[in-house]
Amino acid sequence: MQVFLGKGPERIIIINLQRGDKLLESIREQLAKNGIKNAVVLSAIGSLQRAVFHRVTNMDESPVDEFVTLEKPLELASLQGLVIDGEPHFHMVVSDLSQTYTGHLEEGTTVLYLAEISLAEISGINLKRVKNELNIALLKENSN
Repeated sequence: MQVFLGKGPERIIIINLQRGDKLLESIREQLAKNGIKNAVVLSAIGSLQRAVFHRVTNMDESPVDEFVTLEKPLELASLQGLVIDGEPHFHMVVSDLSQTYTGHLEEGTTVLYLAEISLAEISGINLKRVKNELNIALLKENSN
């Protein structure tokens, strides 16, 4: 186990997306534009017309992922995760009228009507993700 302590929220950024906006791509753009390297998702809600995500399919030492694309009206019920060294790692919960889906957010996820995302910038930490020999991305102190 590793634990990393930051100094707390530096800034709060609220991103309001509209029809046709790409969820992950828009978040990345705003992180870069505002110079945010480390953050945590506070909340995210909205509707999607396209959800692209991956999820694990096995319990072996190395993960095997299944990539899923849904194109239909979906509610974005939740988005959770961290931004580390400028790169978002988010998981989402979406649902249609009869089923709920979860997985790791991928590029191409598109807003139907609107999406509201709030992030809290974390100060006082300098982390990066490094893949180990099993292709699992772990958090490490960034010596840069």
